[in-house]
Amino acid sequence: MRSYSKALLSGLLFVSFGIAASPFPESASRAGVQLYHTGRPVPEQYMADGNVIQNYHHYHLDKPTDGYEWVHGTENEYLLVSTKTRILRRIDYRENIPPESPGK
Repeated sequence: MRSYSKALLSGLLFVSFGIAASPFPESASRAGVQLYHTGRPVPEQYMADGNVIQNYHHYHLDKPTDGYEWVHGTENEYLLVSTKTRILRRIDYRENIPPESPGK
């Protein structure tokens, strides 16, 4: 019985620390202005055709799940957004990735 209690306690601690230490930021702001936040719609300009990332491999991003697409945020931010609701699911940062070459 004791080993079961220890295992349960260890599991609960692991889960609670795992939730608190999320690898992805929940929001982004510049100069005190909130730009976007996970769980909320992103502004329409981020969903413009020229802002949608087609070649997510170039930016070292995961393949988007069905109904989602990657779009460029500000600076080095990439946003995983629902195509139907514009709800932001995830924000990723990638440093020093050059822009894609035309025609790729």
